[in-house]
Amino acid sequence: MKIKSRWLSQFLVLLLPLFLCGQLTYAQSDNHKTLKSPKPLPEFVLNDQFGKFFSKDKLKGKWSMIFIGFAACPDACPFTLANLEAVRADMGFRMRPDNIPNIIFLSVDPDRDTPLLKEYLYYYHPEYIGITGKVSEIDKLIKGLDAYYKLDKKTPTDTAYNVVHSGKVAVINPEGEIVAEISPPFKPHSTGEYLINLIRSFDS
Repeated sequence: MKIKSRWLSQFLVLLLPLFLCGQLTYAQSDNHKTLKSPKPLPEFVLNDQFGKFFSKDKLKGKWSMIFIGFAACPDACPFTLANLEAVRADMGFRMRPDNIPNIIFLSVDPDRDTPLLKEYLYYYHPEYIGITGKVSEIDKLIKGLDAYYKLDKKTPTDTAYNVVHSGKVAVINPEGEIVAEISPPFKPHSTGEYLINLIRSFDS
C-alpha cells in the first residue's frame, strides 16, 4: 500500500505542472529529429509486465514510442511517462485512435522492476507496455536505440542505487524501424503535431 501511495503521489505531483503551469511547459523548446532513413531494430526477446514474451515482431503493425528508464526513478521517468500521455491525448483530437503510437517503457533495472512493472505503469495508463528481461537482451535493444544506461551501484549488494540513462524517446514505425527521436521537454501540442505529420508522411 505504501508503494502504491508513493507512485500515485509522484504521478499527481508531476501532472500538476501540465495542467496548472502550462505556460512554463510550453515555454520550453522541443527537439524533434527525423532520421534521414529508417533504422531497423535488432532482434531481441524480453518480457512484458504480464510475463509474456515481447520481441521485435510485437512492434510491427503499429506505431510505437520507446522510452527507457526504471521504476525507482524520482523525477525524469514519471514526468516523461505523464507527458507522453498528454501528447497522446492531444493527438486523439486530430487522428484515428489506431494511428496513435503505443508507449513502451523499457526498464533497464530488471532485478528491481520485474515484479513491479504492471503496478507501476497502471498509474500512468493501463495501456502502457512495460518490457524488461535478461541484461543481454536489454543491451541488444539499447544498442539498437543508440541509447545508454548505467546502474550506479556503490557496492555489489547495494539495493538503493540510481540508474543513469538517456532521456530521448525513439519513434518506431509499423515495420519495427526507428524513424525519429524526440527529446524532453515534450510539449503536448507541438509534439503531437510533429508526430501526426510524421505518421501521415509515411502513410501517404
